[in-house]
Amino acid sequence: MSACRTLSRIPVSRIEVEPCRPRQEVSEASVARLAESIRLHGLLSPLLVRALGGGRYRLVAGARRLAALKLLGREWAQALVLDGDDCDCALIALVENLQREELHYLDVAMACRRILDAYPITQERLAAGLSCSPSALNNRLRLLKLPARVQAAARELKLSERHARALLGLADEADQLALAGLCAQKRLSVKQLEAAVAARRAPEKKKPPAPCLGVRDNRIVINALMDTVRKLTRIGVPVTSRVEQGDGCVNVIVTIPGAKPDGTAATA
Repeated sequence: MSACRTLSRIPVSRIEVEPCRPRQEVSEASVARLAESIRLHGLLSPLLVRALGGGRYRLVAGARRLAALKLLGREWAQALVLDGDDCDCALIALVENLQREELHYLDVAMACRRILDAYPITQERLAAGLSCSPSALNNRLRLLKLPARVQAAARELKLSERHARALLGLADEADQLALAGLCAQKRLSVKQLEAAVAARRAPEKKKPPAPCLGVRDNRIVINALMDTVRKLTRIGVPVTSRVEQGDGCVNVIVTIPGAKPDGTAATA
């Protein structure tokens, strides 16, 4: 990761800001404080830019400084013009931001993901450029598997990187959001959050299966009904019965004589 640098004085209006820069959040208050410092002491650290041709430049690092210069109405800025390929410039931008002011771990993860997707670079080389181990880089990239709402909650609730990583143990977004809120409310340690995640993942105790009320052989039911009909016949009840095969079922029809109009029982 190397690129030649030339210090130049370039027009502020000719500098384009990279939309996918590593630092996604730049507060207005921070820019205002920096603008006041530049007004009093000047721009102590030049911008990092890359020449695009035609007198135009692409900002590599220094979004806050450029915003402060614009706030002050400055027309010119001291800048180091880099002479390197796209991958080198992307790495320099990320490292420069990490050295100047701590980036949110999700911003770092997204910047690393963009570099890996855009350039022919391995995770090992990227990790070496960031002075971290490949496993540490891989753990950070895994955070991008969190749903967008969970990532936003991690930022808003100021969860640490290890807390956010613990939420990866849950597959359900609602559970992740619920535990993120609980973590912030009760200020859970990483171990406490991991225990809460494990508890949510524990399968519920299976209830014993309900007894099966079905009958494997219809003949058992038919014989029981016909036995009842025979008992009624033996005690003098003129009951008749017949068995019919229906569509996917068996119909057992039992006929019992009704009463006469005078209320006496009918005779067969």
